[in-house]
Amino acid sequence: MISCGDFLAELANYMDDGVTAQLRVQLENHLSHCVTCQVIVDSTRKTVRIVTESGSFDLPEAALKSISAEIMAKIRAEIV
Repeated sequence: MISCGDFLAELANYMDDGVTAQLRVQLENHLSHCVTCQVIVDSTRKTVRIVTESGSFDLPEAALKSISAEIMAKIRAEIV
């Protein structure tokens, strides 16, 4: 069984379709039972959509990775 921490560690890969079929099944099984992770996925998708569609600014890839890593670290710290 995948924990919230395990799920969050794979969140970016999950959302980018970068996980194996077997791992996707495990992640989606976790999502089907975990309201907290459902909210995180939903909020992340909405945030990505808003930022992507706004077109108001571009960030360098290195900045995006740094920001994403910091956000994920804070989420993991709160869940664990």
